[in-house]
Amino acid sequence: MNNYIRFEDATKKSDFVNLAFTTINVDMASKEDRKNICKELNMNYVNLTNNKQTHSDIVNIIKKEDIGKVKEGDALITNLKHTPLLIFVADCVPIAIMDPTNKVAALCHAGWRGTYSKITENAIKKMKNLYNTNPKELVCVLGPSIGPCCYEVSKDLIEKFNTIITNNDEKFYIIKEDKYYLDLWKVNELILKNCGVKEENIINLNICTSCNSDKFHSYRKHNQTTKRLGMILEIN
Repeated sequence: MNNYIRFEDATKKSDFVNLAFTTINVDMASKEDRKNICKELNMNYVNLTNNKQTHSDIVNIIKKEDIGKVKEGDALITNLKHTPLLIFVADCVPIAIMDPTNKVAALCHAGWRGTYSKITENAIKKMKNLYNTNPKELVCVLGPSIGPCCYEVSKDLIEKFNTIITNNDEKFYIIKEDKYYLDLWKVNELILKNCGVKEENIINLNICTSCNSDKFHSYRKHNQTTKRLGMILEIN
């Protein structure tokens, strides 16, 4: 198995970026592994930038003076070339947002808290305000993460999400044997569509990290592992 997967459909639509997602062979919590994966992907490790993730709705803009600085937050946006952005996940949803027209890209870390606080919407608003992004031109990718098949949650959490998913007939959860399973993919897709992203430009790999725990680190399946997967993106 390779150390990473690429998002070929997305990069056809957004050929200004190099986008990849690591596998169980790599622990992106390890500095050495981050260095090695950048080398494999021909990315500029010296400029690699990531957040101190806190399951927030904070979006950080990466300008030249911010390269390499670790700030609290769960999304990153840049228009800088050769400046890889990185988010860490191990069941949470990694989301890449790419603007091919203005050559701007964002990465979002969306667990249930980030999803509930609409971190992708926050990122898109900043892209609109700072870079003149038109949501209709965006290409978005949802990487491997825990799926509705495995993400069991409380009924209270489903009801909490009911407060933000309104006027919509699409189900964002399933019930099996009186247990509730939240579909973070669906919720994030709905948020992106509500922001104006075209449905055909939302690429969901539909790969569950829990079902595929032989290929990906899974926080739930691997007993709260400290190892991390990484979505990594660099503007060419």
